[in-house]
Amino acid sequence: MSKTLPQAICILGRQPALGLAELESLYGAEHVSAVAPQAAGLDLHAHDIDFKRLGGSTRLAHVLAVLPNTDWKRIERELPTLVTELALTLPDGKIQLGMSAFNLNLSPAKLNAAGLTLKKVLRNKVSRSVRITPNKEPELNTASVLHNRLTGPTGIELLLIAASDGSTVIARTTAVQDIDSYTLRDRGRPKRDARVGMLPPKLAQIIINLAVGQQRPSKDFTVLDPFCGTGVVLQETMLMGYSAAGSDIEQRMGDYTLANLDWLWQQFPQTQNVYRGWQLGDATTLQWETSKFIEKSGQVVDVQRVPAQISAVAGETYLGRPFTAAPSAEVLAQTTSEVNLILKKFLQNIHGQLQPGTRLCLAVPAWHTKNEFKHLPLIDQISDLGYNRIRFEHARDTQLLYYREDQIVARELLVLTRK
Repeated sequence: MSKTLPQAICILGRQPALGLAELESLYGAEHVSAVAPQAAGLDLHAHDIDFKRLGGSTRLAHVLAVLPNTDWKRIERELPTLVTELALTLPDGKIQLGMSAFNLNLSPAKLNAAGLTLKKVLRNKVSRSVRITPNKEPELNTASVLHNRLTGPTGIELLLIAASDGSTVIARTTAVQDIDSYTLRDRGRPKRDARVGMLPPKLAQIIINLAVGQQRPSKDFTVLDPFCGTGVVLQETMLMGYSAAGSDIEQRMGDYTLANLDWLWQQFPQTQNVYRGWQLGDATTLQWETSKFIEKSGQVVDVQRVPAQISAVAGETYLGRPFTAAPSAEVLAQTTSEVNLILKKFLQNIHGQLQPGTRLCLAVPAWHTKNEFKHLPLIDQISDLGYNRIRFEHARDTQLLYYREDQIVARELLVLTRK
């Protein structure tokens, strides 16, 4: 951990490095620390963290205490005082109590026993009725936290985290990922296409956050997705409050995007004000435009197409052919060459349409071979193409990969600035 004790904790997702890079991009490396393999600390109050926009963190918590050891008996002795103090701040009603342990060698049985002890303490010391959420695993899953209202007004989920420096962080969960909202924004959309890949909304959020950095949401800040497919990045960009523009080489993708955006505007009407248009075109040659709204007396009276003022670029590029089994060396070499050429031409084309310093986050393919990942050759030529690669303090370049163990094609997140 950093020398400054964290005020807030984020529990990271399946690929923690992506969550760390996302937090660093949004809040600055100096405010982020790697507390444990699954946890990041921030020296910011939990109220100052916009958790809804984080795709790489599954929980947000407020730090209650940091103990100088990981001895379970000592931790148990501290818990009654912490929980009693918390209970005195809660409104009337039955307290919902649960615990999750991270990086601690604790069985569900030990956590359940500790929960029963805390229930007795609260009944005797503050005369409060308590319902315990039992542990089947050391960590309660997101659905259980939501179902048992552990982040509600009378809810307490205690996170017990063994930090890498030998201390134990105890925190209270303030928010968890809204799994119902993610499902709606993914499977609820009217148009999806497995053939072109289905970008998860969580990953789209990470890509956008790596592209926009610390720029606050504004309709004057336009994020371009040059390979927008069915419009997931546009959707998540607008939900964050940035303006969004997109393009694709297939008209069918444009039809799908517009159908999905019509659906989005019905679900979230506020997003209509930050849509800047879609274009049909090849990203290797296209000159991007956006919509300029002409207003009179507060009413839009005309819409004009003008050269795009691109504030950031975010999206999933062409990933090449999908593989369900390991390809031969010859086929992989051919696919790599094809994708590399397309992306090289794209970066050359868009370079002249970007202002120096403009950030890009592109999900490009990396291929999972027997012992390693095969990367695009252009990554080593980024400087020659007029870009600098952004390096993160808390995540290495080689860790910025989104994939499942059984997948051949991974998404590698390439974060750049235009020279």
